[in-house]
Amino acid sequence: MKRNIILFSVLATLAISACGGKKTADENKQAKLDALKKEIAKLQSEASAIEKEINLKSGKTNGKEVEITEIQKGVFQSYIMIEGSADANESTIATPKVPGTIVRVLVQPGASVTAGQVLAQLDNTTISQGRNELQQQLIYVTTLFEKQKRLWEKGVGTEVQYLSVKNQKEALEKSMKTLETQIDMYNIKAPITGTLESVDAKVGQAVAPGLPLFRVMNLSNIKIKADVAESYSKKVKAGDKIKIFFPDLQTEIDANISFASKYIDPLNRTFRVETKLPHVDNLKPNMIAKLKIVDYENSNTISVNSNCIQTTESGSYVVIAKAQTNSKGEAQAFVAERRTITAGKSSDGKTEILSGLNEGDMVITTGYQELNNGQAITGGWMSGK
Repeated sequence: MKRNIILFSVLATLAISACGGKKTADENKQAKLDALKKEIAKLQSEASAIEKEINLKSGKTNGKEVEITEIQKGVFQSYIMIEGSADANESTIATPKVPGTIVRVLVQPGASVTAGQVLAQLDNTTISQGRNELQQQLIYVTTLFEKQKRLWEKGVGTEVQYLSVKNQKEALEKSMKTLETQIDMYNIKAPITGTLESVDAKVGQAVAPGLPLFRVMNLSNIKIKADVAESYSKKVKAGDKIKIFFPDLQTEIDANISFASKYIDPLNRTFRVETKLPHVDNLKPNMIAKLKIVDYENSNTISVNSNCIQTTESGSYVVIAKAQTNSKGEAQAFVAERRTITAGKSSDGKTEILSGLNEGDMVITTGYQELNNGQAITGGWMSGK
């Protein structure tokens, strides 16, 4: 049928040329060529229309391949990103109170200790001998006092004799307490309850007051501390939500800021924030932590990957997939459509969309570059926010 149409057109052109009679041979050829081109263009247009209708009915398309994400409303948060470190709330060292030589070490690294527990002992031979002598004197004076007291109660002896012996006894008791306190200073004790992280004491080692011999940490009470730039002083406060990521543990937890200092360090223009932590397996003091402090939150909004947003002189837009329907109203193919949007805050690779998109819209997330309005597309669909 198409061949008959072309033949008819050619014959008609030749007939017209013959009737003219006055046209040259070149003019006749040009007219013939123009007629053929018009006919070919018409046939191509008809073929494209038929092909499009067939594709709509079969669901096939030869469009550019893309990936599409269906928009869903959800929580959007923007963050202040800073770096901090883990720190034990209770971490201290045990040191000698008097000079001396270590004669006993009673604990090993990793041991659990309680506050006041003796960790090591210094040589106290000399002062112990003095205690033995004082103890003998106290026993003698105590016996003498008891006898004098019985006599005084029976009316024998003078009050001066009774009070004199009583005073001697009380003075020796006070001296004994003082000496016991001094002897106790030769014991190196745990200042807090916790775990021994290091033991640097050895038998025979000469030590002096203040020398760090034991490190004790309470690992059940660890916090995160970080320094925040003063420019965020209005945005960061105690109680703010915070996400904490430990790179070495590949663990992220949610928490709240427990303390935000009101003091700005004049040296680095920062203020300190701290966060109490729940138990985190394998967490150790001084581990690096990546902090994301929530400074904005919308619990029911639309957000897209920031890379999907393209900006021109006339504004920002994203490319969505728009369904085309067949004669029955069924979606059979998709084309690209540039949708103008109003962007809000951006954080962590996401951007809040204030206007321009609705829940259920299908945003092209891969292959959106250089797509034109109405261009056919094909590809995979993914569900996401």
